[in-house]
Amino acid sequence: MSNTETALKDATTSIAGVIGAALVDYTSGMALGTIGGSKEFDLAVAAAGNTDVVRSKLRTMELLGLKDEIEDILITLGTQYHLIRLIKTRGHTGLFLYLALDKDRSNLAMARHQLRRIEAELEV
Repeated sequence: MSNTETALKDATTSIAGVIGAALVDYTSGMALGTIGGSKEFDLAVAAAGNTDVVRSKLRTMELLGLKDEIEDILITLGTQYHLIRLIKTRGHTGLFLYLALDKDRSNLAMARHQLRRIEAELEV
C-alpha cells in the first residue's frame, strides 16, 4: 500500500516522460497531491480543468443509460498525452490519477500499465 505522495513519486520514476502527476478529487476539483509541472504547466489548473472532463463524461454516460465505468480517459495533444485514471479500488470514488506525459519520451501502453499498478497499490 502506498500513500498519495509515494504513489505520485512512483509515477514520476516508473513512467517515462512524465511532465507532472496529480491525485484529484473530482467532486471538488481539488488536487490532493501533485508532483512535477512547471511555471508554464500549472498542475492545480490542470486538475481543476480535467475535473470538468470527468464530470462531463460521467454525465454523458448517465444520459445514454450506459451501465459501465470509466477506466481511463486519454487526451492526445501534439506534443503531450494527458491520461486520467479513475480510482475504483477498495471502494474509493470521486478520485482520479492524472498524468501529463511528453509524447516523444513516453510509451503510452507502459504508462497505462504502470498507472493501473499504482492505482491498485494506492491507499487514500
